[in-house]
Amino acid sequence: MISAARFFSATLGRLLPRYRTCDEWAIDYRQIIDQLPVCDHTKRNRLCSLAHVLKHIGSYAIGAVKPLRIGKMVREIATGSPQTAKRALFEARAFFNEAILAGVIDSNPAAPIKSPKVRISRHRMSLEHWRAIRAWSAVHQPPWVCRMLDLALVTAQRRSDLSTMGEDDVWGGHLHIIQFKTGTRLALPVGLRLEAIGKSIADVINDCAEYAAPGQTFLRRQSGGHLGDASLSARFEEAREGAGLHWETGSPPSLHECRSLSERLYREQGIDTRILLGHKHQAMTDAYNDDRGLSAGKWIVLELPG
Repeated sequence: MISAARFFSATLGRLLPRYRTCDEWAIDYRQIIDQLPVCDHTKRNRLCSLAHVLKHIGSYAIGAVKPLRIGKMVREIATGSPQTAKRALFEARAFFNEAILAGVIDSNPAAPIKSPKVRISRHRMSLEHWRAIRAWSAVHQPPWVCRMLDLALVTAQRRSDLSTMGEDDVWGGHLHIIQFKTGTRLALPVGLRLEAIGKSIADVINDCAEYAAPGQTFLRRQSGGHLGDASLSARFEEAREGAGLHWETGSPPSLHECRSLSERLYREQGIDTRILLGHKHQAMTDAYNDDRGLSAGKWIVLELPG
């Protein structure tokens, strides 16, 4: 038996769009997400956040949703996961903005709601940590793992991009990368050298040439077979624990932290790390530059001009 609210929405909503439920507007909104110029992984994440929003307000008439309702939604989600609540609020703002553009409503009830504070508990990785992890890996793990650590540090790329890089991506003196997460197209000179470890991209590529049977990617099994992203993370965690590195509080560094370490080391060399990481905005790159307390207590030395 259909509820009175749904009957009201199904009838009056045909004439006045603002009386359509959020669930009904979501049919159109999902099509908008599907047409966005972003990768499928991002679209899936957006749809997942949308599901959280609709769980709380799906049955409400879209024109009847007030900031008070959105604020309550954010607080309820944040009790379990502040990060999920933050993503849900972002999606709610986009959801109502598109409704405004479509002439469904006149104002965005999610606009005045403040994003919940997310406490970042994952530790950054220092160069000393990286060296210890790599040293243990070189002795105890398959040969692709220490090369993965080198490749992660000299390219500053994400796990999903490290696993797909191969010889076919190298031409014109550059390593060409289409970032899986964003679709950003990067061309990194193979002569780019990370002074902190004394290796260039070309050095690491050469080191990947003959350690295993030929394959399509730099990182591969002894047979030449492809490695999944999960294998990269699992081997990193094994090496981190094998190296005897432990953190009493928070989460220990993941493989992704090589990206932050690389950014910090390259910035010291004067490299434009925003381009290196493939970010649109400097603020995102600056977030990677934050070492989350690693440099606390260290002296910052002012160098005199030569």
